[in-house]
Amino acid sequence: MFHRLLLILVGLVLLAGCAKPPKAELQDTRSVVAQAYTSGAALLAAGEYQLAETALQRAEEQVRDGKYRAAKLTIGLAQRYATEALQLTLQRKKELQEEQQRQQRLAEEQARKDREEQARKDREEQARKDREEQARKDREEQARKAVKEPPVLLVDVEVEPGATLFTIAARPDVYHDGLLWPLIYKANRDQIKDPLKIFPGQMLKLPRDKTAEELAAARQEALELNLF
Repeated sequence: MFHRLLLILVGLVLLAGCAKPPKAELQDTRSVVAQAYTSGAALLAAGEYQLAETALQRAEEQVRDGKYRAAKLTIGLAQRYATEALQLTLQRKKELQEEQQRQQRLAEEQARKDREEQARKDREEQARKDREEQARKDREEQARKAVKEPPVLLVDVEVEPGATLFTIAARPDVYHDGLLWPLIYKANRDQIKDPLKIFPGQMLKLPRDKTAEELAAARQEALELNLF
């Protein structure tokens, strides 16, 4: 009889232990679900997080209803779903971070290429401007060379072989006008007796102080004489 009562007592104690509310487990599950939510699982692992949230709510209802055995099973599901949601969230965050880094690298690479392309265009534009500037300078130099500087006018001239008073007067550094030969003839009467006879080596003076009227008279005289 005593042994039977002892067995019944032990059974009641065991039953009482099984009937204990799973408060600690429920609190741990709330913490895991909250951690998943804080990590962003509601957005990045919405399906798993929703299952965990639903299981947690169901476990809480079961605890309130005194269904502790069922509550423990539901708590296990909630913890599993919350853990999966948290792991999946961390994985997707890592993937998003890697994608952002990849996009950043692509953007930096494109920016580098754009800078190189712009630098190439700038070099080509500068080269074009340099060519245009050089061409302009060349044109100016050619134009400067094309414009002959006025010759230095002589005050005396040496007669060269084959020269005549006309050809001497026609020289740019003399009068640049062959019809002015009478001026040379009159200024050198001491050594020129005949306008048609001058000799190589003679040094002839070239008068420079003649007025416009005297120049016109010399031309008229040359036309009238018509020696050359």
